[in-house]
Amino acid sequence: MSVKGWAVTAGIGMAAGAVAVLMMPRNNPTRRLAAKAANKMEDVAWKVSDAVSDKIDNLDM
Repeated sequence: MSVKGWAVTAGIGMAAGAVAVLMMPRNNPTRRLAAKAANKMEDVAWKVSDAVSDKIDNLDM
């Protein structure tokens, strides 16, 4: 399987998993764990974005 095919398959699988988790009741431990993980990933993404923006802004051209 090519990388492109693998990426598409993985993306579809993640989307299906996310839909399954969102269909669970809010008090379900799996849904709470998924929400906690999503919040942590969002925090990491913001930190990485800020770091990259700072490095780009500090480049001397």
